[in-house]
Amino acid sequence: MTHTVVYVSCAQSREINVFSLADDGGEVSLRQRVATAGAPNPLRVCAQQRVLYAGLRSEDAIAAFAIDDVSGNLALLGSVPTPGGATYVSCDRERRVAFCASYGASLLAVFPLDARGAPQAASQVEVELPRAHAAQIDATNRWLLVPSLGSDTIRAYRLGDDARLTPGAMTAVRAGSGPRHLVFSPDNLHVHCLNELDGSIDVFDFDALAGTLACTQSIGMLPAGFTGKPWAAELRATPDGRFLYATDRTASVIAAFAVDTGSGRLTLIDHYPTETQPRGMGIEPAGRWLVAAGQLSSRLTVYAIDPASGRLSAVHSHATGNDPICVEIVTLPDGNAA
Repeated sequence: MTHTVVYVSCAQSREINVFSLADDGGEVSLRQRVATAGAPNPLRVCAQQRVLYAGLRSEDAIAAFAIDDVSGNLALLGSVPTPGGATYVSCDRERRVAFCASYGASLLAVFPLDARGAPQAASQVEVELPRAHAAQIDATNRWLLVPSLGSDTIRAYRLGDDARLTPGAMTAVRAGSGPRHLVFSPDNLHVHCLNELDGSIDVFDFDALAGTLACTQSIGMLPAGFTGKPWAAELRATPDGRFLYATDRTASVIAAFAVDTGSGRLTLIDHYPTETQPRGMGIEPAGRWLVAAGQLSSRLTVYAIDPASGRLSAVHSHATGNDPICVEIVTLPDGNAA
């Protein structure tokens, strides 16, 4: 048996909210508010090591929190300065290093991790990445992809045995599209990239030997008749890779897509109105629940994911701290979580 915990970073109230998520009905209940030294923005769970990483943009720091094996509650392990405000945090699959992309400073920083998972002083900084917006490692743990919104490119870096990055291929995308977040397919053969500025998703074939991308499809994620300025935010896929979900902050919608797992190509399922200005969302590791948070509503909504169609059904809503930014979800072995 397992139980599920949801983490939400709340920038304005400077806290991380910890919720329990009921696996049988999708209800959430607040179990902990963790005050942070700065405004927490990006979050990333390293489930194997039971660590949550948080980027503190106002303090220019990356912090690591130990996840209690039973309750899912957080305890600070440590933090170190970052060379720019953190926009995205992640770690490699062998848990040797953490990565921090900085939109404001247009760079990527690498942080060695100690045995507990706590970050140490930055060991490498890659610059000239205009409006760097994410850093995602592939399944082989060899290639790190960094979308650069300001240059409309995706830069690949080779992660060496010494945990240092070497620049690889750079892929140009449509001018003005603004690549923001991306996900790899479970088989590591495809990449989906959400473009913030034109409200689209690009589909790429990925060559894991060369670290190169080849675009095979571009599809819009905004509802028919939408006339506002696109402001796409988050991209998440179900663990089996069959369904993909994207949020737009101007339209306050979640777009749902079916994924052809052979080609990676997308087919629109539907659009779902959601919390006001949905910056972040997460999908529970078994693929049953999607949790979306609204920056302006300061609430989250839990959706059931239909396993056959990928359609969403809202089942629960709950208040969060002010200005919720990112959502991360972890499943823990069942125990006394009281």
